[in-house]
Amino acid sequence: MSNRFKIKNTNLGTSPGTLTYVGDEVKFDTKVYWTEYNLENYKTHIFPKLLDFQFKLDPDKTYWLNIDGIHEPKVIETAGKIFDLHPLVMEDILNSQQKPKFEYYNDNQLFITLKMIEYNPHTGEIEVEHLSFILGKNYLISFQEERSRDIFEAITTRLKTSAGKTRKNGADYLLYSLMDLVVDNYFTVLEQISENIERLEDTIIKTTRQKSMTEIYSMKRELMLMRKVIFPLREMLSNLIREDAPLITANTVLYLRDVHDHVSQVIETIDSYRELVASLMDLYLSQAGNRMNNVMKVLTVISVIFMPLTFIAGIYGMNFDNIPELHWHNGYYYVWGFMIILVLGMLIYFKRKDWL
Repeated sequence: MSNRFKIKNTNLGTSPGTLTYVGDEVKFDTKVYWTEYNLENYKTHIFPKLLDFQFKLDPDKTYWLNIDGIHEPKVIETAGKIFDLHPLVMEDILNSQQKPKFEYYNDNQLFITLKMIEYNPHTGEIEVEHLSFILGKNYLISFQEERSRDIFEAITTRLKTSAGKTRKNGADYLLYSLMDLVVDNYFTVLEQISENIERLEDTIIKTTRQKSMTEIYSMKRELMLMRKVIFPLREMLSNLIREDAPLITANTVLYLRDVHDHVSQVIETIDSYRELVASLMDLYLSQAGNRMNNVMKVLTVISVIFMPLTFIAGIYGMNFDNIPELHWHNGYYYVWGFMIILVLGMLIYFKRKDWL
């Protein structure tokens, strides 16, 4: 079983709020990006260390702090001190196995966590990335696991070019944009899985290899993983939309409903793909059974053909002197002719019965 299905928790037995990173080992340093913008202006800064971070919030601007890397508890602790984050929030940020959820803290901060997934074409596996957001009155803090690329690059480009509605709206709309980007990527992964299912189906129809069964089980595990990390998101969005959220405007709630619909569509697609994979397994077993039946049929026909020939050879191979045919001058050729005619007759009979 893949290690991604095993629960790895290194802070068991510790007091609540203890900051311990739970996840895969990361060798890169955390990167901190600070962006401030409104309809007219846009400015971004990169801080090598969060300790160097200083800010003053302007009510006429929207601020976005993006922390790329959650493997350094000291960085998360520093962010918690700057923005007065609850210890339980910081604990959930550091726990990469935390399921999607939202919580209100201090009545002025909304905490949301969910999962980003990407398809790795080299390994054929789905990579899961833990994301967390802190929404304030006019600021948003995002936490993402360290990866080879910034998954929020599309939103950053949109802010730079002032394209779309992101610069015109507040931090809650920025939160929606990031969540919508994550959900849209679910569809991209599903397209890859759909292509793999079609390819695997064609392969199984043409030939039955043990490798195909391995791929079926691998695809089944990936779909199970997807459902595991996405299914709680639908309930979380449903509860968030129903909540009277002071930090989310009515306009943004409408967009979040659209995200909720997309998540529901993703889950329904995953369930249908799981059924397809189950049918692929039945198809593989059926094809393997048919192939075995064909092999057995050929072997049976060969055995039936050689049975009378073996019988004839056995009779004339007995060591008796009183077998009349043994003294015929052309007896050897008569037996061969009879055996050839017998084989041809049996082949014609099998062909007419559609056994060949």
